[in-house]
Amino acid sequence: MLLKLAWRNIFRNKRRSLITTSSIIFAVLFAVFMRSLQFGAYGNMLDNIVGSYMGYIQVHNKGFWEEKTIDNSFSVEEIEHLTSSENITYLSPRIEGFALASFKDESKPVALLGLDAATEKEHINLDEKVVEGHYFSAEHKGLLVGKGLRDIMKLKLGDTLVFLGQGYQGSMASGLYPIVGFIDLKTPELNKRTVIMNLDHAQELFALPGLVTTALVGIDGDDWQGAQQEVIAAIDTNALEVMNWQEMLPELQQLISVDKAGGTFVLMILYSIITFSLFGTVLMLTEERSFEFGVLVAIGMGKNKIIQVAILETILMAIAGVIAGLVLAFPIVLYFNINPINLSGQMQEVVEKFGFEALIPTSLDPSIALTHSGIIFLIVLVVNLYTIFKIKSLNPTTAMRK
Repeated sequence: MLLKLAWRNIFRNKRRSLITTSSIIFAVLFAVFMRSLQFGAYGNMLDNIVGSYMGYIQVHNKGFWEEKTIDNSFSVEEIEHLTSSENITYLSPRIEGFALASFKDESKPVALLGLDAATEKEHINLDEKVVEGHYFSAEHKGLLVGKGLRDIMKLKLGDTLVFLGQGYQGSMASGLYPIVGFIDLKTPELNKRTVIMNLDHAQELFALPGLVTTALVGIDGDDWQGAQQEVIAAIDTNALEVMNWQEMLPELQQLISVDKAGGTFVLMILYSIITFSLFGTVLMLTEERSFEFGVLVAIGMGKNKIIQVAILETILMAIAGVIAGLVLAFPIVLYFNINPINLSGQMQEVVEKFGFEALIPTSLDPSIALTHSGIIFLIVLVVNLYTIFKIKSLNPTTAMRK
C-alpha cells in the first residue's frame, strides 16, 4: 500500500520528480566519466610502459639493473622450470643491448631489443603494434624499427641498418639487417630509440649463444606480488634478481600515487558539490510539500507512515536516477575508450616530454561505475534525512497556513 502510494506521488508531481532524478543522473554520469578517464590514463601508461616493454615481473642477473651491460647475462635454462607453475603463463627471454645504428650519413645510438617473435606475438600482441610493413620472424634477419627513429633517420621499408657495438666479454658486435616493419610502442621516447630483432639474431650479434639479459614473467591474473614471491622461491637468488614494475619504475609508481591523491581530492570536491546540490533540491521540494504533509497529518495519517512513504519515494527516484545515469554513462565511456582523447599543442608536448603517449582513453572497469553510483545512492539517502526531520517536527496548523 505504501509503495503504491509512493509510486503515485512520484508521477503526481512530474516536475518535482524530474528535478530530483535529473540531479542524480548528472551526478552519476559526471562521477563515473571523470573516474573512468583517470583510471584509463593509468591503465594506458602501465600497458604501454610496463605491460608491453618492462613487464610486471622481470628476472635478470644480479647487478644488471645497476649496470645494464651484455656481460650481465644468464642462461635461460636457469628459469625454464618456472612455466610449470599454475600462476605463470609464459616466459619472454630478451636481450637488451646498445649499438650505433647507421644508415647512409645518419648514425644514432639505439636500444637493441632481442625478442622471441612467437612468444611476443602470442602473449603480448606485439604484431598489432606494427604500423607499416610486417611482423618479423625467426627465419629472416628482419628488423622492427620504432616509428620515431624512422622519422629521425628518414628510413623506409627494405633499407638496411648497420650496427656497431660491444658484444659479450669485449667482443665486437657488428652486422647488417634489413628493415621489415615500423612499430608504434605507444611511448614517444621508446619509439625514438628502439630497434627490435629476433632473439636468435641478437644472440648471434652480441656473441651470446644460449644467454639472455632479462626475462619477462607472464602471470595469470593481477596478483603480480604473489607471483613475484613464487618466482623468488623457485630460483637461485644468489645469482639472479627478481624485480616488479614498482621497483623498476618507482617514478611511475610515485606519479600514479600522487595523481590518484589529487584525483581523490577533486572527487571529494565533486561529491561535496553533488551533496549540496541535492540537498538544495530536497530542501526546496520539502518546503514545497509542507502543506501536503500538514494536510496528511491533520486527517489522521501518522508521521511515521508519511516518513516511510517519503523514504520509498526517495529510494525509487534514486534507483531510477542511478540506473539512468549508468545507462547514459556507458556509451560515453565506451566511445572514449575506443576513441581516446588526443592531447594537442602544449599539453601534448608536456606529456610526451615525460615519455608518455598523448592519449587518454577511459577505463571499462565495471567496479568504477558500481562504486561511484553506490556512493551517490547513499548521498541521496543521507540528504533526504532533512525530509524525515522536517516531517517529525511538523506542526500541521502552521504547515497548512503556508
